Amino acid sequence: MPKTKTKHKKKTNVANKKKTTDKILETIDSLEKKVAEHKEKNISLLAEFDNYKKRKIQERIEYEKYEGRKIFKEIISIIDDIDRVLALDGIKDQAMIEGINLIRDKFIGILADFGVIGYESVGINFDPEYHEAIMMKKTKKKSNIVIEEYQKGYKYHDKVLRHSKVIVSE
Repeated sequence: MPKTKTKHKKKTNVANKKKTTDKILETIDSLEKKVAEHKEKNISLLAEFDNYKKRKIQERIEYEKYEGRKIFKEIISIIDDIDRVLALDGIKDQAMIEGINLIRDKFIGILADFGVIGYESVGINFDPEYHEAIMMKKTKKKSNIVIEEYQKGYKYHDKVLRHSKVIVSE
């Protein structure tokens, strides 16, 4: 009788050890899957953060490149006023006209130093990226050609700061 108990105990021990081993293997598999998931999640988060940093750097560059937009628009409106004064017929004093022209040219030079330049529109095809049509006129010219410019357009680096207001042929 004692021998059967020992055999039975050994079988039970072996069965218990097998169950324990299976549980340990299942736990190891589960933990390995979790580790792989966490690694994948970490890689994804690192990539997202890297993209975020690049996007913020690009936004900062854009901000610095175009930070003077508001004041440049104001200066352009001053140039428009100067042009209207120069277009008046009532000014007889040539020295006054030359002085006003010098001031105008100085404003335009300062704007150019900062990357703001005017662009010509008359005689070219209408382009909504650069022009704002305020009127259409029947002419003998081809259709969709800018025939008059009411207000000059300006670019700031590679972007339009102000669209030129134009009259387009029908």
